[in-house]
Amino acid sequence: MKDDLGQQEKLLQLAAQQAARQGKSVARYLRELQTEALRQERASVRDAKPRQQESHAKYITLTRREVERFFAQITDERDRVLFAAMYAFGLRASEVGLLLRAHVDFHTRRIHVPRLKSGVAGEKPMTAEYLHLLRAYLQNRRDSLPYLFPSRNARPVSRQRIDRLFRMYAEQAKLPPSKRHSHCLRHSVAVHLLEDGHALEEVQAHLGHKSIHSTVVYTKTTVPRRRPLPVRIQPPKSTRTVIRVIKKSGPR
Repeated sequence: MKDDLGQQEKLLQLAAQQAARQGKSVARYLRELQTEALRQERASVRDAKPRQQESHAKYITLTRREVERFFAQITDERDRVLFAAMYAFGLRASEVGLLLRAHVDFHTRRIHVPRLKSGVAGEKPMTAEYLHLLRAYLQNRRDSLPYLFPSRNARPVSRQRIDRLFRMYAEQAKLPPSKRHSHCLRHSVAVHLLEDGHALEEVQAHLGHKSIHSTVVYTKTTVPRRRPLPVRIQPPKSTRTVIRVIKKSGPR
């Protein structure tokens, strides 16, 4: 008790010294100090709100129709195959630049998918539809660069460039402003796989999540379907191609 009283006296003495230096009474100094503390507390609450909204926004997904509308705007072959890879394999924009030609095995119809953010890398099966798109894209390439998706400066396409391209196509597709971020494709395939009846553990492995807790968040927005609904992608000057996000069985 004596220690508490001693501490209070020291605080009062300090307040009195500060008040004297500012030419104020102790009472006025304490009132202003309290007012400033309340102002900072309210400011911290206001600053916390955008972060909370951003936390919810990062799990925004596209409907299957919106995915189709997005791909319908793409006329560039590289961009079509790039974004199809992001959707089919749940890639982050920063992971696209890690893909190499050597990661593609047309014989086994599998592709090695590297991961960032402590994600689990691994081989993923390629559907016949995506295999067709990828094979045609590589056959039309006139360079010997090792990157699967190079930029004009002979380097891997950057995350910033991918975001700009996605935003451009999303605007052309008239997607809502909140859905004009490339990360929506990764979230979308997670939800679509769950809707198609895939187990949570399968989706976890598909996205490369180290912890299943990172995958559980998608169960809150899923709408189970009786049968899988493929997303239709229409490449220019060719017949309609269907990109399915249904995992095939095979060696892991």
